[in-house]
Amino acid sequence: MTASDNDELRGRLDNPLWRLHHLYWIEDKVGRMRRFRPNAAQLRLHRGLWYRNSVLKARQLGISTYVAMLMLDRCLFTPHFHAGIIDKTLPDAAQKLAKIRFAWENLDYIPPGADAGERALAYLGARIKQESGVLKKGNRCPVADARTRLAFANGSDIRIGTTLRGGTLQLLHVSELAHVSVHSPWRAREIRTGAINTVPAEGLIILESTHEGGRYGVNYEMTVQAMENAARSELSPLDFRFFFFFSWFDHPDYLLQGRGSWSEALAAYFEKLERESRIHLSHAQKLWYARMERTMGAAMRQEYPSTPDEAFALGNDGAIYGIQIALLRERGRVGADFAVNREEPLYTSWDLGLSDHTAIWLVQSWGGQVYWLDHYAANQQPLEHYVDKIREWEGRYGTIAAHFLPHDAARRDPHGHSYVESLAGQGVYAVRVVPRTPDVWRGINVLRGLLSKSWFHRATLHQRLNLQGEKEPSGLTCLEMYRTAPPGASGVCRESPLHDAASHSADAARTFAEAHSHGLVAPVVARVQKRRALM
Repeated sequence: MTASDNDELRGRLDNPLWRLHHLYWIEDKVGRMRRFRPNAAQLRLHRGLWYRNSVLKARQLGISTYVAMLMLDRCLFTPHFHAGIIDKTLPDAAQKLAKIRFAWENLDYIPPGADAGERALAYLGARIKQESGVLKKGNRCPVADARTRLAFANGSDIRIGTTLRGGTLQLLHVSELAHVSVHSPWRAREIRTGAINTVPAEGLIILESTHEGGRYGVNYEMTVQAMENAARSELSPLDFRFFFFFSWFDHPDYLLQGRGSWSEALAAYFEKLERESRIHLSHAQKLWYARMERTMGAAMRQEYPSTPDEAFALGNDGAIYGIQIALLRERGRVGADFAVNREEPLYTSWDLGLSDHTAIWLVQSWGGQVYWLDHYAANQQPLEHYVDKIREWEGRYGTIAAHFLPHDAARRDPHGHSYVESLAGQGVYAVRVVPRTPDVWRGINVLRGLLSKSWFHRATLHQRLNLQGEKEPSGLTCLEMYRTAPPGASGVCRESPLHDAASHSADAARTFAEAHSHGLVAPVVARVQKRRALM
């Protein structure tokens, strides 16, 4: 390498994008070393980076790898630069730190059969590596734990964790916030209120996640906020920018060559996607999607979504009613604006809690269809609070013919009173206690059948504020989020529904399904019709 070649390379070091294209080595999916070259999705992100960025994506697009290389680059070329990585688990964060350590350790790597250009880059990398020098225990800047921190001789460092509250960071990478929002909502709130506030206005935040959890949770709220910001003509450094949406068809490797075919339903799906997204899908892309869907099943549109709405439409892993709600959304039966049928009876369906949550649905069933008109849920409220809601609904929609309560409503408290008697004391008499169903899955399957012929009014999408001023999930969102317990949950069988913030409203809907299966709805209809005939 000549002196002029060396000077030319050093002159290019002022260009961050050139450095990302030429200096760093990674391992590909099959374990082979290759020089990092940003792909199309990574370049789109790099060229449009804002101070705060929200990235909604499909799996395996390489966004986290790009952020890892960007983080290393900033640390090497900016003294006293502090960066942090937050992931769903510490081992996941450690894997990202290992990528960064690998790229630094191989700055001077010379590949087999290297030409003069490759050797020149390796020489340049060796100089950068020598000058940056990763610090170890015993050096002038000791590392407390090499597993969770990587420090450099220029005063820069990278920390990892699951929250990272405290200190000041110039670059924060939050990976898979959607997973944290679903499985550990308290930690998601901690990330929003703690970790994000460690980054000053002139710093850089990158939130990247494959969405899960439907239309609820910290990740959903922050993503929607970023999407709303896209309509604004000017963003402040504290506003999040929504990053395009990286779909499965943005990945150049999601192709499958061959003469295979796919179902008529998928053909219609591809046609609609091309029309609405104004794209063209090749035969190889369609074949890849069709074969992947065979394996992924209902999870395909969560792991490899085509649009933001598609990503939000599905609940999380193990969603019990996820498929049914997704189909209703596709058919335009969610968020509809229909009027109550004044000629048909109204019902409420409850799940009870004293100091716990209480949830109520307002429902009509006629013409072979079920119409979910409204929903209400609250916590730590007296009985009078829910009776007031019933009176409000009757003033808006008309007299309620029957109130379906779960079996424990007939159980007497230590003072000898049952919930049914307490309601009667408040003037609510048309109460029907639904017999207990021995197997919860029997009731779930009955509700699945009813959902296939259901309509949900836009009122069921309303989110109310709780006592802490935080938004609670809507009734429809609760049905989407209702799921089985994750593997390894303490004391919970994998086949058991999880008892969480979504379960109360889901159980209230199941109460109506069980009342329907026990024949409690039809007799009420008959009585109302007979009374109308007499009148």
